Amino acid sequence: MPTVSLHTAFSVETLTTYFQDNIRTSAGRGIDGVNGLTFSENLPEKLESISSKVFTQKYRYTPYLEVIKSKGRGKTPRIISKPTVKDKLVLFAIKEELHKLFPDSIPNKLPNTYIRNIKEKFKIIDCEKTAYLKIDIKGFYDNLNREKILLNLKGISGNDEFVTLVRRALLNKTVPKGYNKKDSHKYKTATGVPQGLSISNILAEIYMKEFDDHFSKKGTGYFRYVDDILIFSDINEIEKIEGEIYSKLSDIDLNSHDYDDGSRKSEKGSIKDNFQYLGYEINSSSITVKNTTVNRYIESIISMFTNFKNNAERREKESKFLNIEQIKEIFILELNEKITGAISENKKYGWMFYFVEINDIYLLHKIDGIIKKQFGRLSLFSKKAPENRSKKNINGLCSLLRTYYAIRHDLFGGYIHNYSIYETRAEKLSYLVKFGYIAHYDDKSFSDEEIEKIFISAKKSKLLKLELDVGNIS
Repeated sequence: MPTVSLHTAFSVETLTTYFQDNIRTSAGRGIDGVNGLTFSENLPEKLESISSKVFTQKYRYTPYLEVIKSKGRGKTPRIISKPTVKDKLVLFAIKEELHKLFPDSIPNKLPNTYIRNIKEKFKIIDCEKTAYLKIDIKGFYDNLNREKILLNLKGISGNDEFVTLVRRALLNKTVPKGYNKKDSHKYKTATGVPQGLSISNILAEIYMKEFDDHFSKKGTGYFRYVDDILIFSDINEIEKIEGEIYSKLSDIDLNSHDYDDGSRKSEKGSIKDNFQYLGYEINSSSITVKNTTVNRYIESIISMFTNFKNNAERREKESKFLNIEQIKEIFILELNEKITGAISENKKYGWMFYFVEINDIYLLHKIDGIIKKQFGRLSLFSKKAPENRSKKNINGLCSLLRTYYAIRHDLFGGYIHNYSIYETRAEKLSYLVKFGYIAHYDDKSFSDEEIEKIFISAKKSKLLKLELDVGNIS
């Protein structure tokens, strides 16, 4: 029987380590407006208070801050719950314990890992006789049954206080900024797991484990990424499996979109035909990116060129320290990062990282061609694209095609921007000067803490933009 020790998991020493390694540099703020750096003031006293309240079951969460994220036109937006730094630390400690207790349910696979596995399946199944069934679970996180989640934790030895922490995290309200406390009852929900918490994904995976174990033995291939289910089966068996999936989902209080409702969320057919999964367009011989996702990415690149064309000279006039040549250099740096994505603390961000499992090389040539053609709009670049980036020309223009091969064969070779290389003050300062955040002659006006703060904010902003490039992919 798995065991959890609150006095180890939530000791001041453990919380200190978690905070310093994972939360201290967090720029995110909950409803109290406090970020990681601010919270670190008088840290020992704060951690002692948290630890004591956890041990005595007196710990209470502050309401999560509601953040609305659009899923696109005509779609219900996603509500993200942002905890305070204090609660983020407690939730992180809970997550670490859940990972130890349920190692088989750790959600550590990226979407492109599933696509890679699908490619491997194509090599061993009879594509002429195989059908696919794709089902999207409706309102996945919002409809998870909390009592069933907590029942999954009942087998933990010494778990009463731990389960109480989890229960309170699930029941905690998510409220908009500036809400009236008198109206707090309006924000109570009867079901679901708040999205955006560090424990959300592991709790969902624990909830779905029995379902996944059952269907992994069905058909010739089973894949589930969050709310997107894909299963391969003999054509003659697919109807039976479909009915069984609907039945099993109902057993765990979940429902699916109807595949004939026009949403293309749930569908079935031969794997020789095109179907979409996790933003990819797939059939038994070709894997590419679905058209709407390609078009959205191209449009976002074109908007960068439009913004530069319309605002570069105005930016020079308004800037206290940037000249037009520096503004051009910053544009190429930012465009290159848009193309290659970036690495930070071994995490990978960006469009090409997400779609690296495609075998449609022509698509990459096409987008690279569109990017070069866009330079024809820019008089400041003499209407000509810069030379390609190389070891001899590190300030040149990157390409999606070269990025594709760098990701596969030379990830840390320097072609892709790696934020982990900035460790010292001098290195972070160099980045801030290069990207136009600080004037090169003004470097001594900033303390180490200010440099750190500006760097963290800049990095977060850049990585967030890269994450948006692969948002709403399903």
